[in-house]
Amino acid sequence: MLNMVLDLLLKQIFGQPFILMALIVLVGYIAMGQKMSKALTGSIKASIGILVMGMGSGALIGNFGKLIVALQTSTGITGAGLNTYPTMTAGYEVMDSVLGAGTGASWGIYTLLVAFILNLIYVALRKFTRIRAVYLTGNAMIVQAGISTFLVWKFLGTGMLPTILIASVLTSLYWGICSTMLIEPTHLITGADFTVAHQQMFVDYVAYKVAPFLGNPEDDIEKKKLPTSLSVFQDNLIATALVMFISVAVIFLVIGSQNIAWLRGPEGLNQGGLANDIIFLIWISITLTANIYVLLAGVRMFVGEIMMSFKGISEKLLPGAVAGVDCAAIFAFAPKSVVLGLLFGTLGQVIGLILLLIFKSPIFLVPGFIPLFFDNATIAIFANKFGGWKAAAIICTANGLVQIIGSMLAVKMTGLTWWQGSADYATIWVVVIAALKGLGSMLGIPVA
Repeated sequence: MLNMVLDLLLKQIFGQPFILMALIVLVGYIAMGQKMSKALTGSIKASIGILVMGMGSGALIGNFGKLIVALQTSTGITGAGLNTYPTMTAGYEVMDSVLGAGTGASWGIYTLLVAFILNLIYVALRKFTRIRAVYLTGNAMIVQAGISTFLVWKFLGTGMLPTILIASVLTSLYWGICSTMLIEPTHLITGADFTVAHQQMFVDYVAYKVAPFLGNPEDDIEKKKLPTSLSVFQDNLIATALVMFISVAVIFLVIGSQNIAWLRGPEGLNQGGLANDIIFLIWISITLTANIYVLLAGVRMFVGEIMMSFKGISEKLLPGAVAGVDCAAIFAFAPKSVVLGLLFGTLGQVIGLILLLIFKSPIFLVPGFIPLFFDNATIAIFANKFGGWKAAAIICTANGLVQIIGSMLAVKMTGLTWWQGSADYATIWVVVIAALKGLGSMLGIPVA
């Protein structure tokens, strides 16, 4: 019975962002004293917005992922992959091999619940904790709780209860502290009363603080006007399509005709009718651009509702609380920065990969689109706002490099064939891993 209730609450409700956000919006409007019809309308709109955003995000990840597979096949590059969900499942597989099937996932779900409760307690005690943000990005919460659970179990060798408690404290402090740090800069960017709650929050904050020393906020790329001859690219959709066209063209040159044929086939993007390579290239570029457009459309739908409704929660239920939402929520406020981040984040990762080859690293990494795109797009927005496009270019290039080097260190310490790859998981979480490993070694605990 208890397992059924936990499954309903944690997987079917808490683990589904479209339901979780709808419930939060509903509660917020009711707390504000709005009519039930208004509350229901707002919650449905928020729910639809989350799903639309997920459709755009999922399609973008899936389509770009096929390009990555073709790139791996053509170059023969193999090694640890950088992606979020596979890292969690890889950790669970290790736990299950020792503790029994299903153990990792069940411990991870308990960690998720306890960490969220702790986050709410921190906000309720904000007078002492100074934490004001409630982390609400459900998909990221599931992954982060799972990875924390694996790390604590692996390096400290603890049983179920201490593993869950230690992992919950680590995770909840990361959520609460880092998302609270971004409340002010997020408000300055959006004018809205929410904050970013994702997987590059620490590096977002670093970008916010460092950018003014690297550039001039007057050089904001969002305010730049192109020459008349290039004015067509002033449109964000056109600019995005151009970047996608150039990126895919480079990939086509690298992978060659055989892998382009695979990409066109049923195991790839299933576009056998587009026999001409140029037409196929254009189709991919436009499709990826459309994926981004859908993602942003979904963001616009739910951000407005969560902004309005969370006022009720912060005023009536948790005074002073600020909603922490997916980083994609700020993309619509700075679309040119999103493209800038992708470009220079890619540059940084390429430099990192070249360095791994030059120094003959025993671990080679295969980049993933989630940490590459979402991290660098978000970091670029913060950097550009407070230091202009030059600061954003420098910081995103550096971040791309750090994502590779930091992730290589994390893979070496954890022994996993996947790693999260996000900016924070290549920086502060590498420090956490080293600390857990060091503590376990001091206590004489064998590494699992």
